[in-house]
Order: sequence, then structure tokens, then C-alpha cells
Amino acid sequence: MVCGDHGRRAVTIDGAAFRTLDNRSWEARQRVADMDAAGVAAQVLSPMPELLSFWFDIPAANAMCEHMNATIAGLVTEAPDRFCGLGMIPMQDPDAAIKAMADLRPKFGLRGFEIGTHIDGTLLGDARFDPVYAAAQDMGLAIFVHALHPLATKSLAPPAGRTPLVSYAGFPLDTGLAAASLLAAGVLSRFPKLKIVLGHGGGALGSIIGRLDTGWRTTGGYGGAAAETPSTQARRLFYDSNVYDPVYLHHLATRFAPGQVVLGTDYPYDIMQQDPLAYLRSADLPPDALESLMSGAALRLLA
Repeated sequence: MVCGDHGRRAVTIDGAAFRTLDNRSWEARQRVADMDAAGVAAQVLSPMPELLSFWFDIPAANAMCEHMNATIAGLVTEAPDRFCGLGMIPMQDPDAAIKAMADLRPKFGLRGFEIGTHIDGTLLGDARFDPVYAAAQDMGLAIFVHALHPLATKSLAPPAGRTPLVSYAGFPLDTGLAAASLLAAGVLSRFPKLKIVLGHGGGALGSIIGRLDTGWRTTGGYGGAAAETPSTQARRLFYDSNVYDPVYLHHLATRFAPGQVVLGTDYPYDIMQQDPLAYLRSADLPPDALESLMSGAALRLLA
């Protein structure tokens, strides 16, 4: 972190600037003020995805996880009635990941952890991660899946000035790919009490779920890997509301995954939802769906 003007700091990686941040990323007082202005009673804190460090060796990854989990726990401690937290674990080594998970609740007071849409190139449905999912289910820890270094745009070289396409388009594509991997592998069938929330409304999943069900029928449940249809499993996933389109949000919250959608904002980054309550109301949701989005689904997700 390189200090700059007016309290801003630049995240640098190998000497190159990655993202410039302001004090909303590390000061609880500023976050609470913004929450009050937006009518937000409580907020879930999670790591900036670029810090997840799945490409580090394990000693370095453990050090990063320990630091980030302690940082988030510290913010929660400053305003425990307004914040709860999700941490991070070294998913590239399932044994090390499970060991780190055991500290999340008793040592740091965190409710779960964040992972990327793939683990340094390995899709989330890979069997090597089953022990992590089993442990998360047993420990009652929520898993937040956020796009990171999207495989869908790995070979994309956008024209000058259009690099945001990687996040604006690539992130939801990668989230859909991650979800498809989980569903085709039958992860939600084997671990029915596992609580996974997909960022960006599940990305492209809503538009491909019919194809995934068709694939399930024509391949004998993906070669016997999935005992239930992808659409059946998908109804046990959680999704955030951060799709920027009230019409699609209405579909997500009332037809695709009723009762399973939580409010997501991308705070405090450039394309965050500026007025989340107005956004929810613009989706013309029935009262039960609106109540679920405002608090009910998140309370169940985070126990």
C-alpha cells in the first residue's frame, strides 16, 4: 500500500499500481456514516478479491490470510452492531485451508470466507475441494464466491480504454462458469447444508440453467456426478442482487431463486450501487421477496 494525497492509498503489485483506495476500505467510522446515509443497518465485510492469494506459496498465503482475517475482525470489533465479517483461506492447499477455517469463528469471529470463481485455474467443482466444502458445512461457515482473474477473458486483449470489459463482462461470465462447475459436479447434492452465495447475481447462470438441465438428462447426470438436476441444486445457492437491472433482479428474486437473494453493493468501488434501497424498490418486488432481500436471506446465510 503506497500512501498518496488526501488519505488515499494505492495497492501495488510488483511495483505496478493496481487500484487506488480511500479510507472507506479501512475506517469503520467512514463506512458507518455511509451506511447511515444509505439506510443500511448492517454490512458484511469481505476481502478485496485480488488479495485472496491463491497463487502464493503456503507460508506466504497463510501470512496474508492471517493479516486479512485480523484486519476484518478488527473492523467488526469497532462496530459489532453494524458489521460482521468473512475472511479468506488458502484454497490452493485444501489441508491448509481446513486448518485456517478452524480459526475463522473462534479466533476471528468471522461467519465464513470468500473464494474466487476458480482457484488459480482449477474450477470449483473439482473433487480436490470436497474436503473444504465438507468442513464448511460442518462448521456452518458461509462461502462467498467472487470473480477473480476471470478465465472467460484470459485470452482477451481489449482495445485501449476498454479494459473495464474484463470486470464488467468477464466477471459475470466467470461466475456463471463457476456455478456450472459446482452444479455439474453435484456439490450441492453431496453437501445439502452448504451455504454458498454467488456474487453478481450468479452471473450468467440464469441464462444457461436450461442448458445445464438438458446436459444432465442427456449425460446420465453428468456421468453420475450429479444426483439432482442443476436447477434443483441452484435453488439451494444464494445470490447477491448486484445485477444493476431491476427487471432481472425481479426475475432472480421471485422466480429463479425465491428467498435466496441478498443485497450486494460492490461498496466502496466505482460501480457500486449508490442507493441500494431505491434499487430494491425499483424492482417492484412483492412484500415477502423485498423483506427477504433486505434482511431475511442474509440472516439465514450468516446464521
